Amino acid sequence: MAHQVLPHVGGLETVVAAETQGLLARGWRVAVVSSAGEVGPGVHDEDGVRTVRVRAWNGLEERFGVPFPLFSPRLLSRLYGEVRRADVVHVHDVLYLSSWVAAMWCIALRTPYVVHRHVGFVHHSSALVRLVQRVVLGTMGRLVLSRAGAVLAIDEHVASGLAGAQVLGNGVDVDRFHPGPPVGRDRPRVLFAGRFVPKKGFDVVAAAAGDEYELVFAGGQRPPGYDDPRLSFLGSVPAAAMPEVYRDADVMVVASVGECPLTVIEAMASGLPVLLREDPALHSPWTAGPGVRFVDMAAGELAGALRELVADPQKMRRMGAEGRAHVAASYSWDVHVQHLDQSYRGVTLC
Repeated sequence: MAHQVLPHVGGLETVVAAETQGLLARGWRVAVVSSAGEVGPGVHDEDGVRTVRVRAWNGLEERFGVPFPLFSPRLLSRLYGEVRRADVVHVHDVLYLSSWVAAMWCIALRTPYVVHRHVGFVHHSSALVRLVQRVVLGTMGRLVLSRAGAVLAIDEHVASGLAGAQVLGNGVDVDRFHPGPPVGRDRPRVLFAGRFVPKKGFDVVAAAAGDEYELVFAGGQRPPGYDDPRLSFLGSVPAAAMPEVYRDADVMVVASVGECPLTVIEAMASGLPVLLREDPALHSPWTAGPGVRFVDMAAGELAGALRELVADPQKMRRMGAEGRAHVAASYSWDVHVQHLDQSYRGVTLC
């Protein structure tokens, strides 16, 4: 159960796609229930995965940057049928209406389920959003977690707040995400990939525009008020096109708060040096190795760090190569799905 899947663009959506294809290759029959989005409601065969899409209103994301689809009542019957026929249910995070319904049907039908926490508490700029998170995590979130057969966490930071959680970090397809040939250009290209919302740190990165480099944003059209010609916008880039976007860049910037997005490991696999916000959630197994540098972006140090890095092309290339070698040796979707397979079998045998 995931509140959104591809073609909706996002890290969780990419994770779900990699997991489902990996599980299919291991002999599992896989069904996914999610919001309809642009594909439309109904039951679809999507690359061998039974995908049940339910109509939902996603206005909260469109208006406020909060990805919380409000599903039609049809979700109740759709999830009942899918949970009833399942041997195990994978619930992606606990903040969503769809996750609550899936867990409730699992409890009622005695179907084992696994919860996967992808983010910790997000310190959103809105006090209302922070309050809602606390209420949800203290009520429905706590209930969903307490009845799960296993709890998986994306990294040690998220796991630290979850009793008994196993760490299952993201993986990366090192065949799809790889360095490209050198690109000659007047100024190095610095990439930001993500939605233009406070959680992703869009404002922090946009404020670091400089003459020594070009800031390129993948995730949406140019927002009103951001007229600086040193900022370039690629629009909403589909997941299939992201490897080429990484290969066309020289440096990656990740300014997220409360999460370690998939873009970090994708950029590292693509051979990009990565500048990371100094945030506990971004201290992950893959960022513990070479190829990254933490920057106190809240103190306005990003622009200076970028100027220093792009002034030393050899250092950029060295950091990128070291980061690529690190993730290629230790992190892959094959390893990720193997651990996931073991978690499923563990809860179904209890």
